[in-house]
Amino acid sequence: MRNRFSSFFIFLLIIIIALLAYFLGRKSASKTVDNIITNDVLIKQIAELSALEVQGNASIKSSNITNDGSLSDHFKKLFLERTFNISVPYVAKYGINLDRQHINIEEKNKQVYIVLPDPKLLSYELRMDRMNAASRKGLFESNDEEAYSRLIQKLYAQSKAQLESNASYRQQSKEKIRKIIQDYYAPLDYKVEITFTNELRSKVVDEARQ
Repeated sequence: MRNRFSSFFIFLLIIIIALLAYFLGRKSASKTVDNIITNDVLIKQIAELSALEVQGNASIKSSNITNDGSLSDHFKKLFLERTFNISVPYVAKYGINLDRQHINIEEKNKQVYIVLPDPKLLSYELRMDRMNAASRKGLFESNDEEAYSRLIQKLYAQSKAQLESNASYRQQSKEKIRKIIQDYYAPLDYKVEITFTNELRSKVVDEARQ
């Protein structure tokens, strides 16, 4: 629902800009268009609504069985086994958080230059209502709710850390933000160059080495 609203909001902004540029004319609309081009509030809203949603499954297994074929392992399987297999769907969102952050917008010769913060993991949720869990326990083992709860916490921490460091999803988020902001400026016949802060740092380092 939120994604549909975000897409509709961005599409509506593009239509409004196109109508302004067409009906007001270049001279009378120049000030309005300039304000639209350098309006960092609108760019912040568009960038924040451009979040990339990712869905998948997080899984974890915990067992005290080694399956080494030894007599002690067979004994443990019969009486003391404690094995858990858990799989939980997740929903993650990547984007940029612009709260209390400044973005830089410059315009020159029908070219707009924008510097944005790096995309990151904004939210992560395990869909516990759709969890699949299987367990095996030995004859002398009882249900251990505390151990089960610790395993869920470990699953959450591990899977979240993996997504936080996922460079592919962060890159996809950049591409989505670039595309939507470019569409925003397209009706005004402006080209847009969007740079993220990590790319800017890399460019500075490369130039310093040359």
